[in-house]
Formats: sequence, structure tokens, C-alpha cells
Amino acid sequence: MGLFTGFIMGKSNRPDYTPDMMPKNRLELFFEMLKLNLLNLLKLNLMYFVFWIPFWLWTWLHLQVLLNLSTENYTAFVQDGYLSVYLLGLVPCVLITGPAKAAMKYITRNYARDEHVWLWSDFLGAMKANWKQGLAMSTINAVFLYLFFFGLSFYSSMSENTGSYLYLFMQVVLVMMGLVFALMNLYIWPMMVTYDLKLTQILRNSMVLALGRLPWSVLFGLLTALPLVISAIWMPFLAWYFFIGYAFASFVNCSYTNAAFDKFFNSRIEGAEVNQGLRKPDPEEEEDDEWEDIDPDDEDDK
Repeated sequence: MGLFTGFIMGKSNRPDYTPDMMPKNRLELFFEMLKLNLLNLLKLNLMYFVFWIPFWLWTWLHLQVLLNLSTENYTAFVQDGYLSVYLLGLVPCVLITGPAKAAMKYITRNYARDEHVWLWSDFLGAMKANWKQGLAMSTINAVFLYLFFFGLSFYSSMSENTGSYLYLFMQVVLVMMGLVFALMNLYIWPMMVTYDLKLTQILRNSMVLALGRLPWSVLFGLLTALPLVISAIWMPFLAWYFFIGYAFASFVNCSYTNAAFDKFFNSRIEGAEVNQGLRKPDPEEEEDDEWEDIDPDDEDDK
């Protein structure tokens, strides 16, 4: 009985949790929330992975063909239009993931700032609240994905056939556009579930943040892409996405965007809470800072 009571109520000699025990910086908050919510991230990943099953089945079906192609046959695979069929098939596969992705971002955003979550009900509620923008954004992503890979294939083929540097230049431009769009996606989804904005406003703000905070955007973009790079070298690592890959990447993403939104948006919105989950500054220090910020000339003008 004592063991059961201790499991429910905790140890009697453990000190009460106080505000001084809260994380004092973003890195501490990240690891503490990761440790606290690791099991829930595993559950969340399985919930979200269900929506990606059509994508993986469709890709695996064509991957088996591609792995057995020689260079000449691969060229024919592209030129005969089979690549276009594969890419067109990806469009609906990616499209259906949008509302679920918005829900996952909502859950991991809350985890990253130490907010309580009811996993199933909040996931379904976030899907219902954001399904329109989630579906619209996943449609944009799917169409962009198709045009991006089709354009790369087309310009590569034209460059080889004509020897013109123009098509090589177009490839470079397309790659740069693809990178910027990928970095925008770091901000689009967390912004979608955090603020009441139109999709055009979300896209514009995301582009500003992606380019304005380019070093940080690239860093977290690389962290997100790292499992794919490893999987390209060692394919069994794709199992990472089945277990925790999607949810973990989303948690890392939201841990970063929470800080970015606090700095550039929430600090400018009256009544918005900032630094959620972090230790609050000492009130005495806050009072001193407020006095130091007062300009005597301003006082006289009043």
C-alpha cells in the first residue's frame, strides 16, 4: 500500500517544486521538456505517421523500381514520364497530411513551452481548428514539391542536351528558391497554430523570419534534414521516422520558433505572455531595471 501511495503521491521527503527550480534558459527548457514528454512524443509520432502511410507506400513502390535501374534506364524513366507519374502521385499523399501536421505543431508547441496537453483531444481539436489552413498549406507544399523536382529534372535534361549554361543557371535559381521555401516551413506551421492570421500573412511573415534570421534558420533546417541525409547513406535509418522522427523534429522546431516569436511578436503584443516555461526574473531586479530605463528628461516633459 505504501509503495502504491508513493507512486501516486510522490516521495514525502522530496522538496516542493518552486519557481526557482524552473529552467533559466531555452536549452535547459528544451532538455527538461524532452525528458518529461518523451513517451508522449512517441505516441504523437505514431498518430501523425498514420497520415504519411500513403506517401511511404507510394515512394517505396517506385523506390524498388529505381534501385534496379541502370543509368541509361533511369534516363528513360525520367524522359518517358514515369517520374512525373510518381511526382503527381505524391501530391495527394502530401496534401492529406496538412491538418495532422498543424495538430502536431500545436501539441509540440505546447510541450516546448511547458503547457499541459491532452494528447488525443488536443490533437483532434487542433486538426478541427486548423484544417482549412493546414490543407491549403499542404496543397502548396505538394504542388511546390512537384514543380521543384520536375523543374530540376527538366533543366538537367536540357542542360545535357544543349550544353547551355542558361539551364544550369535556372537549376541554381530553382535550388535557391527551394531552400528558401523549406526554411519558411520552419515558421509557417508553428505560426499557423499560434496566431490568428491569414495564410498570406503567415507566408509573408515566415519569409521575413527565414531570411532575417538566416543563420538560425539554416541551422535548424539542417537539424531537420539530418535524418534524411543519414537515411540516404544508410536506408534502414528511415525507421527513425516511424518511431519518433516526425514528432522530435517538430519539437525541436517549435522550441526554436517559440523563442523567435517571443522576441519578434509576443513582446510587441499587449498582454501576450513571453518566456513561457522559463524562470521569471527576480522582481527586485525587474524594479531596478525599470528605474534605470527611465529618462529624467521624459519625466520633466510630462
